[in-house]
Amino acid sequence: MNKIFLSFVAIFSILISADNVKPGEETGEFHYFNVTDPVSFIKALDKHNESDCAKKWQMESGAEVVVMGVLGSVHTHFIYVGYENNTMLERGRSIVGACEETAILMKSLAASSVPSDYVSRLGEQSLEVGDWTNDKFFMKYDFNVKLGHASHYANEWTKLMNILEATNSAGLITHRAGSGWMSHFVYIGGDSIEQLYSTFDANSKTEAFKEFSTNVSEIRELRNVSLISPVKAYPSKR
Repeated sequence: MNKIFLSFVAIFSILISADNVKPGEETGEFHYFNVTDPVSFIKALDKHNESDCAKKWQMESGAEVVVMGVLGSVHTHFIYVGYENNTMLERGRSIVGACEETAILMKSLAASSVPSDYVSRLGEQSLEVGDWTNDKFFMKYDFNVKLGHASHYANEWTKLMNILEATNSAGLITHRAGSGWMSHFVYIGGDSIEQLYSTFDANSKTEAFKEFSTNVSEIRELRNVSLISPVKAYPSKR
């Protein structure tokens, strides 16, 4: 576990110079699936996307939908449904949840995955760097922060990110509710897997990394590390 912890903290240092960390601008839903029939899974999403229900939902709430492939987890995919803010999230859920097409979609997704492995969470992007939508690969780190220490962790993460060399995107997601509980995750984006790994190797040797490691070691428990890549997007603007 100590080796995993060091690797986790080290990859954080893939990023940034100057004061590039800023408050996040998204909130949304994360739906995790262990998919057994990927073709049927995507076909079900395509069918729902073509419905009048989905068109109304996305037009009125601005919901952005992305399917991500996952390597390194019991879940093979997750669906991210992103909104500009919690008001739009509330509006969107009230629309899409009332549609018959959505009930049909849920049944179809369950039929092409392992229902007992399904996990859903609500999360806000508390902090971000760059634009994650431009990246092709992500390292994703799921972890728990001790209750009452979230601001401490966010401050340390910000300090680290503002010291180190810039590369693409990153973000700190704070979960508000969900099953299979994790309090947070961090993502780090890049153009390639090689880019993620090489920057990790360089920045893991820095003094900033060592200080960060020391300062968060008592408040954070790493639970999983996975490699993420976008599979298909369903933009709100059609």
